[in-house]
Amino acid sequence: LYFSRPTYLEIMKFAIAAAVIASAVLTEARLSMQSVGTKTPKSSKRSKGKSGKCGKSGKVFNSQCDDADYSSVYTMTNQPINEIVVYSRNTCDGTLTFVATVATSGEGSILSGSNGVDIDLGRPVDDPLASTGSIITASDCLLAVNAGSDDISTFRIVSPAEIQLVARYPSDGDFPVSLAERKGLVYVLNAGGNGSMQGFHLTPETCELTPIDQDPIELDQGNVTPSDPAFFPASPAQIGFTPEGNIVVTIKVNGGGQNFPSGEGSLNVYSINPENGTTTNEFLTQTNVNGTSGSSVPFSFDFDDKGNLLLVEAFGASGGGPGHPNAGAVSVNADIDSAPMDVTADNTTQTTSCWIIYNPKNSCVYTTNNGGSSISAFLLKKKKKKVELELIDAVAATLNNPLDMALSHDYKYLYALASGHH
Repeated sequence: LYFSRPTYLEIMKFAIAAAVIASAVLTEARLSMQSVGTKTPKSSKRSKGKSGKCGKSGKVFNSQCDDADYSSVYTMTNQPINEIVVYSRNTCDGTLTFVATVATSGEGSILSGSNGVDIDLGRPVDDPLASTGSIITASDCLLAVNAGSDDISTFRIVSPAEIQLVARYPSDGDFPVSLAERKGLVYVLNAGGNGSMQGFHLTPETCELTPIDQDPIELDQGNVTPSDPAFFPASPAQIGFTPEGNIVVTIKVNGGGQNFPSGEGSLNVYSINPENGTTTNEFLTQTNVNGTSGSSVPFSFDFDDKGNLLLVEAFGASGGGPGHPNAGAVSVNADIDSAPMDVTADNTTQTTSCWIIYNPKNSCVYTTNNGGSSISAFLLKKKKKKVELELIDAVAATLNNPLDMALSHDYKYLYALASGHH
């Protein structure tokens, strides 16, 4: 485990903090805390999103705060004995302080680096799950996947410095990699076999999970090879909820490694029954996502405040494709719940852009580019019904092989996780 003090860049007066730690996933959870004898600083006014304001300025964000209010940042070791790493976060200046590690009682694991045919990239030590959302928070609960033991651990968040293990629950599939929660409905994405997902009801008071009344749903991508474990550049990457409450799943290459690099990736939207949280492949809308010379490797996504899906593709640039440098891209997709449509896009000009996050306070979009050891910044411009995406700074920050990101609830700090392996 490696941890260093965060560094800071000001982005439209919203500081971006890079917390360096050797692991695969990161999430941020704020607890309701009361500061005695002090006033919480007022947040900055909503930015108008002027061009050039999403990049680095070289200034340091300095909040006027006399007494520290604390929240927490969590990450996961994903080792054979899997653990949650807990950091206390000073909400006034964004700094992190290591608190403890807490066992999940489950096991971590790592995806395959071989496509089973003619490519061997080595095991992905930088990002062993090749996913987003393997650890999430919901109310005062923390949920984490255990890819090696095929289950989910839930914790109760007791304080900024303490979490307590509640239980482990089978993911009803092989190799869970991603979680999503909305209004007490939880779904887990499994990358093993042909890929699958399963739903649960979360009891927020106890952080217990109850499986919903449906069989696991196998992803619609045919027979996957290899499947145990899956080939990391082709595996399912993220599960999430749309603002309307439906499910979205990204698959980097349909059919897995056997179809890499020429196969197509996909964006999969499942309509959810609002009465019981169930769905089936009967209610699936699948949209192929492809580059000019093979899969664009659609990886992670986020939503803007208008409900548009922001999708980052590791090799989505025109003329790019798997293995091409500087081919990362971001696309904006409208009507995601009915007929997904790409309405605007731009390139990161960086290598293997895989994680994305949107800041609604300033309309800025950030990507981490693992192969480029950088963070890119975009501005999302909204004019009536027209949306435009503009690259503001291809290298807004440098970081040693960055991975996942988390945005603080006051939108002032962006925390990026880096492997530091190269």
